[in-house]
Order: sequence, then C-alpha cells, then structure tokens
Amino acid sequence: MSSDTAIDSQNSTANGYINVIAPTTNIWSLTAPNFNFGTQTSSASVINSNATGDAPIRIVNLSGSSTSFSLQQSISDFKLVSSSIILPTTAFYISVANSADGKLIGSSNINIFKQNGVVLRSGTGANGALTSGAVTAQLTVDGTNKVIVTGSYQATITSTLVTGP
Repeated sequence: MSSDTAIDSQNSTANGYINVIAPTTNIWSLTAPNFNFGTQTSSASVINSNATGDAPIRIVNLSGSSTSFSLQQSISDFKLVSSSIILPTTAFYISVANSADGKLIGSSNINIFKQNGVVLRSGTGANGALTSGAVTAQLTVDGTNKVIVTGSYQATITSTLVTGP
C-alpha cells in the first residue's frame, strides 16, 4: 500500500466571483391556499363552518430590497357549480398566523366577503421566499330568509399585493 506525497507544500487560494442583480420583471409572486368546508347540512338555517387552508401563503420578493407590503384578499359570492344560484353567505373570515421567522405578520378574523381586507403584512427583512403560518377561514351562511339549495358551491378568492408603507 502506498501513501500519497504532496508535490507542492505551498498552500494556494483562489477566488470565485459572481454579480447578481434583481430581476426587472416578475419580481413578486404569490401562492394562496384553497379552502374546503366539506359537506354541511342544508336544512340548518345557519351554517358556521371552519376550514384550514391546504397550504400556507407563500410570497416571493425578488426585488432586491425589503420593500414593505401588505396582502389584501376578497372572496366572491359562493355560486352553485351547476347554475347561478348564490349561497346566502354573510361572512368569510380569514386568519393568518405569523411566519416562524417574523418576516410576515398575520391578522385574525378579517372579513373578506365581497370586500378587501388586509390579511398579512411584511415584517422586518421581508425579502426572498416567505411563508406564513397556518391559514384558517370561517364561513357563515344565513338561510333564515333565503333557502339554502343543496349542491356544490364555489367562490373565488382574489389576492392583491400592495407595496409601500
């Protein structure tokens, strides 16, 4: 068995260089969760149902700076998938937990039904890939004055990132 012998006993160092600049387009991206409230009994006059989002909110800020921002959301009417019948919804509350690193600050019980509500704000150093804590929602339906028609309903959540203080 032979052993290796160093040919040169002098140590040498080298450098590697790279310049990275922030992109000029598509510098922000957002992924928001879906909510499934399961099956509810339509014979009840009031439905109060909770659901946890299928993922946290994920925001990517590639602007190269810690620009302050907020996330606003709103949700449309819940419409019967097979027709234009509307579920008599009275509220849709969103709660978002803070990110583990404190870079995203969540909100509690923000009603976003057919109106914008700020559900998340940036914290200190909010750049790069950011992930909120758990996202939950509460759906309130009042069928005391309108019949709740049996079927599958769907609504659309619109998310808007707003930069600045």
